[in-house]
Amino acid sequence: MPGIEPSDSELEAAMLALIAGAESEDTTTLIGYVPPKGSPCANTRISNGSGGIKVNCGNEAGLSCGGCQLVRPAWVRERRSPAFVGDGPEHQAFGHLTYLWGNISAIDVLNLGKNEGEMYGGDLALLFAASGDPRNLMSTVNGLADTYGGTMTCVLNDKYINVVARNIVMLLIAAQLPPTEAAEVILHVWYSARLTKGMLTVIEDYVRKLVADVVFKIEDKSDKVLQSKKWTFGSAEITVRLTKSQWKTLLAIIDAKPDLSKTEEERRRVVLAPHRLDCRERELLTLPGFGRLCSAKFRETGVLAPMAWSLERFDCPNPLLFNEHDSTWLQMDSADPRNGWPMPSTLSTLHSDRNPKNDVNGLLYFHIRSVIERFCHRLQNPVSKVRLILYCVDAASLPGCLGTETRASGFDRIEVSNIADEAYLGLARTLGTFTTLLKSHSVNPRATLITLFLNACEIADRQMGNRSDSKVQSSQMKQALKYLPFSPRNAGTANSTEVMKMMIANDLVRDYDRIFAFYMDVVRFEDTSKQA
Repeated sequence: MPGIEPSDSELEAAMLALIAGAESEDTTTLIGYVPPKGSPCANTRISNGSGGIKVNCGNEAGLSCGGCQLVRPAWVRERRSPAFVGDGPEHQAFGHLTYLWGNISAIDVLNLGKNEGEMYGGDLALLFAASGDPRNLMSTVNGLADTYGGTMTCVLNDKYINVVARNIVMLLIAAQLPPTEAAEVILHVWYSARLTKGMLTVIEDYVRKLVADVVFKIEDKSDKVLQSKKWTFGSAEITVRLTKSQWKTLLAIIDAKPDLSKTEEERRRVVLAPHRLDCRERELLTLPGFGRLCSAKFRETGVLAPMAWSLERFDCPNPLLFNEHDSTWLQMDSADPRNGWPMPSTLSTLHSDRNPKNDVNGLLYFHIRSVIERFCHRLQNPVSKVRLILYCVDAASLPGCLGTETRASGFDRIEVSNIADEAYLGLARTLGTFTTLLKSHSVNPRATLITLFLNACEIADRQMGNRSDSKVQSSQMKQALKYLPFSPRNAGTANSTEVMKMMIANDLVRDYDRIFAFYMDVVRFEDTSKQA
């Protein structure tokens, strides 16, 4: 409680145990502390007579604040048009155009319950041709029945070495550490700009030594062919196939020792750029008050954790989120961990009993950690066998890199992200490249190629002229008004928050079925699929 002076015994306990945000230090764990089971109390008591030593309450939080609100956006206070309105594009990118975090909710690409059958026990083969982060892999493996005793082969490919390097590090940790500790390390390697010294030690002991051994052994090998290394951990296999230069880059990324002040300066230069304030505040408009606070807290700290956590032990830069040469932040300012996970699952009561219901950061932390921990258990489960194979090549050239056995046996699912968009391979080339890798209909009639048309509706909507069609806009407005109360009298200027919210809501209620049908016709889906 505020105002109570801690006793000498409490101070001594704090100094010995280093209690911070209900994380208890434990030298028997590999990361140096026991990951908390629930959100900690935010109360911090300060001693006025013993050098200002902080003593954080070690109990879990019992109450949560309900008074968080956001002041009016700067453009409203300053009575000007926001920076994202005008002649420029509506959504400008700022920062490094690398996607280290998924921007579409994770999916189980098998969904056995609605396809092969929930208790299906045969061998399975999956291909993630442009995998990005491992969220879809984990969600799919976690969807297997606990009794599954077959062999699952998963091929992950991404053309960006920084993406592949992160996947290699996380998967090697997942296969070796106790699941609870592995999940804690992986979550922060994945999403936090700063790590603890114990986490860096884990990377050194369980990943770097393995990679360095490969780099040493292939020194005299050609850089024109892929160099393959397979590690076996119990029933799990992890195979990495990279060129010699890619292996060296992987080691360089792991070995990077960036300066904390430099990395924080670079991160904040992107995620808190002054000239992007209007864009950040537009995003905050769509969130409730507590969501705004959580979003702002994550941008400020760069560490994904419950709001009440003490982050003092997170004092080392995460080398896997910064460029290994100049320490630049490797993502755009719009990158957000929330985008990669289904919010209904994240905000479910499964996690709210361990965390205040309005602490979105805490709920997301516990949700992701539970997904990772379950995946680690599955990876280490002796009942079934999981084979992971990782590549770093352009998706179009991937079929030629696959082993003869892998190509011959085929895949039950091939997930290609949004490379079927016209800006990338396009539909015809995507189908021509990957449909031949699917298992035949006689072997598995459920074998499927899964694509994402990320930009299709936006392109088609503009081609249809809907943005300038007053009838379409009026219809959308009427639909939006069913969900978002709006009074023209209270709207004020065209740049008011009420008008901005209505514009955002207007986009959410577009007739996407009609728009996508138009896109399918323009791209000639039916003819293209028949020719593939």
